Amino acid sequence: MNTKNNQRFKDTEIRMQSVMLELMKYMEFEKITVKKICEKAQVNRSTFYAHFIDIYDMLDKMEQTLREELLLSYQNGNEESYVFSEHSFLLFLEHIKKHKYFYKVNLQTRKSFPLKQGYEKLWDIIEPRCKEVGIFDKEDILYYFINFQAGFTMTLKHWVDTDCKISEKQLAEIIKNCVPNILIKRN
Repeated sequence: MNTKNNQRFKDTEIRMQSVMLELMKYMEFEKITVKKICEKAQVNRSTFYAHFIDIYDMLDKMEQTLREELLLSYQNGNEESYVFSEHSFLLFLEHIKKHKYFYKVNLQTRKSFPLKQGYEKLWDIIEPRCKEVGIFDKEDILYYFINFQAGFTMTLKHWVDTDCKISEKQLAEIIKNCVPNILIKRN
């Protein structure tokens, strides 16, 4: 029996998500329908709705899965000490490029940091660094946070919109050079 969280259920969900990613390669997101996903994944609509509320819920779950994959790549280091390093950006960019069709759609209307749930800790890194240089007002610190978030997000959007034309290493260096000096940890 195909019950929630058994292997067959998980495999079916992965198959539908794979179909969604495949469709995203050549079709505008707005034109992707539950019907098209079901046809290509060879499942009934009721199966789709047993897994997802709608296509947007599917995107959210895919983002959660990809976020978990990305965070695993950071487990080998002290993320606070190198969060704004070229290496840190390189890991992120390699992940984005690997899943560029998903992120191309995901970044189209992005108004918050990519993989938003995975970066709550970013505030906990930016705030102390601002305080180290004498910026204590929460509103001022918020502007540094927003500036980094918006610049980084739009940089990623442009990169995936141009089919990741420049290398991950080149873009990681550009991003690192754009990080405000006050956010760079001094040793």
